[in-house]
Amino acid sequence: MKQTVHLALSNPNRDWVLKELEKLYLEWTAWLLAVAQIEDQPFDKQKQSEVFADGEDKMKTHAILQAKTLTFLNNNIEGHGFIEGFDGHGCDRTDLRLKYRVKHRLYDLDLLRASLPYAKVPDSYWKQKAKMLMDKVVEKGPEAGAAILESALKNPLGEG
Repeated sequence: MKQTVHLALSNPNRDWVLKELEKLYLEWTAWLLAVAQIEDQPFDKQKQSEVFADGEDKMKTHAILQAKTLTFLNNNIEGHGFIEGFDGHGCDRTDLRLKYRVKHRLYDLDLLRASLPYAKVPDSYWKQKAKMLMDKVVEKGPEAGAAILESALKNPLGEG
């Protein structure tokens, strides 16, 4: 059985990473809607496969969005795993029309978005959170500070 790679944020700014991932996800969602509107373009059936019916400009737009997503993931999220290269190998089946490829990418991004809340974060993230908490405690004084600490202990990530 293959060992899974652990999912971890390499960027200590967790909130920024999640926000940027959400922006990319919305770009992919918009791209899915655009791809659904593609009318088949003429292509040379003797030399080109059916994927060229999507149009080379649309294929280029897809490759750019793919590269942008890959760059973001490689720089901020370790173990994302489903996009492996710019060359079309390990990330997309280049023999499929864009409507299928984009659907597959959104599926992968859905899995990643669902998993990220459980990803490891760098120690610097926790140091930053601890400093923010201490600043609040000092600012509010002992009584209010105790309430802030109690709340943080009950709900460490401040969610909910």
